[in-house]
Amino acid sequence: MKILMFLLVAVIYVGQAGSANAGAWFKAENTDCMLWNPEPDEDQKVRWRGECKDGKAHGDGVAEWFSYQRPPDLCECSLVDGKAEGMGVFRWSDGVTYVGEFKASVIEGKGFIKYPDNEMYEGDFKNGYPDGWGVQMLPDNTRVMGKFKEGAFVPPK
Repeated sequence: MKILMFLLVAVIYVGQAGSANAGAWFKAENTDCMLWNPEPDEDQKVRWRGECKDGKAHGDGVAEWFSYQRPPDLCECSLVDGKAEGMGVFRWSDGVTYVGEFKASVIEGKGFIKYPDNEMYEGDFKNGYPDGWGVQMLPDNTRVMGKFKEGAFVPPK
């Protein structure tokens, strides 16, 4: 399932099942702002286009997370004390796009994710996973609606 693939990709920035306390702070290459990454990649770097408050990225802006020679993943988010909070958009360089809520830089709350093959999920997220009520549309237009738990559909009993 693409949802599970999303969870593996999410490790780049927005995190998944780990606690927000397991991450690391990154100093933006272009400013003196610090940004939080709940599940950092060893060689990852970040650029921040936005304001700084008390040394941390703060307010609306764009974080460009990049590693190696890949194009950057983009987070157009509101940051509070260096962490994505509230509504935002995250675009991975592979074409996956998430629009929805963040809490401490982790996907949490209501959201929508779309993959390059047109698979989509809209609904509740918890700790980076589809969790709660949601609707998944598969590339063959099969629609799965109901409860999800940690990224998997829970069939009705």
